[in-house]
Order: sequence, then C-alpha cells, then structure tokens
Amino acid sequence: MADADRVVAGQFGQLTPKEKGSEESKTIQKFRDLLETLPIPALTFGTAIHPELVDNPKPPFTPSVLKQMKENAKNRHVVIRGHAEKAPEFQKVLMEKAAAVEHGALKLNRTREEMDEVLKEFDLALQKVELQLSSHTGDKSAWWLCGEMFSIADVDLAILLNRLICLGYELKFWAGGKRPFLETYWHKIQKRDSFKRATYFSTNAVHLTKLRGILKQSKTLLASLTAVMGIAIISYIIYRRVSKS
Repeated sequence: MADADRVVAGQFGQLTPKEKGSEESKTIQKFRDLLETLPIPALTFGTAIHPELVDNPKPPFTPSVLKQMKENAKNRHVVIRGHAEKAPEFQKVLMEKAAAVEHGALKLNRTREEMDEVLKEFDLALQKVELQLSSHTGDKSAWWLCGEMFSIADVDLAILLNRLICLGYELKFWAGGKRPFLETYWHKIQKRDSFKRATYFSTNAVHLTKLRGILKQSKTLLASLTAVMGIAIISYIIYRRVSKS
C-alpha cells in the first residue's frame, strides 16, 4: 500500500498525513481496510443476476450490459476450465481458480439469499461511514471522512458511492434522508474537480441516455427541435447578409 500511496500522492497531491501514526492516519487506515475489502465484484455481478434488487441502474450498467454480465458470471468457471484444457502447464492453477469461481471466494453467481448477505455487508460498512461523518460537528462540519484533509479514504469512498449510484442503490443506502450525512457527503464530493474529471464519461453517458429517451418518447419534440434549429440557422444567415450590406 505504501508504494501505491506514493504514486497517488505524486499525481494528485498529498492524500495521507505526513505524520505517520497520528490519530488521523489510523482513522484513514481503518476506513481503507473497511472499504477496500468490500465485495464489489460480487455486488456488481450479483445485481446483474438479480436486477429486481435495484430501481434505476445508470450507464454504463445498461440493460444490455447487465445481461452480458449475467451470462459472464454464470459461465465464468466453464470458460476457465476450457482454458485449463488448452494449457496443461497451467491446468492445476486454472482448475483451482475455476473451483473458487464456482463455489469459493471468487464466486460471482450469487443466489438471492447470498446477495442479501452481500448487501448487509455494504449496509453495515456505510453505517460506520455515516457515524464517522455525523461526528464532524461545529468547526469540524466541513471535514472530509477522516479529517480536514481530503484523504485516500475519501477516494475509496467516492469510488464506492459512484459504483453504488450507477448500479441504482442510492435509495437503498443513503438517498432520501436515509443517511443524511452520507447524502450530504455525496453532494459535496460531486463538486470536486477531480471527481468531475474522473466521472466525466459516465456522467455524460447519463445525460445522453436521458436525451435519447426524451427524443424517443416525443416525435413532436424532435420535429420542434429540428424546426427551431432550422429557424436559427436561417436567421443567422439573414443576419450575416444584413450586417455585410
């Protein structure tokens, strides 16, 4: 982790306290351990298998993408075993991985009951985050997750929240006043330039999807937009000619 921290700090500024062993440093490490060990692949692929768990998945998790992910999760162990047959020198390692994918720690094809346990794990972790954020009162109200400094733990949390909202879990975990401090944090993190840059493409994909839906729903609107654009172009041409005369 130390080498990775140095690389990140070199690119994006100091994300860990200079004073190692401080209370802030310990808190950051505690939340890193909490957030980085969450089974995000299991949640992501499990959502594809059980789409009824969410209300409004967003790009890149479109229906077609979720359908493909569902097939991948169900057939992953079969594919790995196929690779094992074609590569005898790696057969043992690949067969062990196939077993872990089908029944063990790498399993992505979760039952609904198993997904309930996965969701409970995320819920407990986010409750710890909510309690931490709620402790920042008075002159600490503007603090980030672990202190005044925006830290690597905030990066972990931002990535997690963005994944959850793209999958469509915001109403389940924090939105609508369910976890008000986490909801406020989410609005705050979205205003950071670094977050905007990191999520530029997914954000624009959401906007394009909304626009596409609106245009599909209303041919009249599409015709109106075309007419307005045509009028604007004609007006501009007339203006240019008049201004030159």
